[in-house]
Amino acid sequence: MGKLSRNLRICGNCGIAYSSVSFTKYIDQCPICRSRRYERISVKDQGDS
Repeated sequence: MGKLSRNLRICGNCGIAYSSVSFTKYIDQCPICRSRRYERISVKDQGDS
């Protein structure tokens, strides 16, 4: 997962989670409601324990 998990966002308007990076372009707005208001999701790596 690595880089993809670092780009997860939650839309501040409709609340869905989406990635700000696709394979072809950078996404700066919610794919559903087109809102640019979002919160970053901090993902902590668990490690290999």
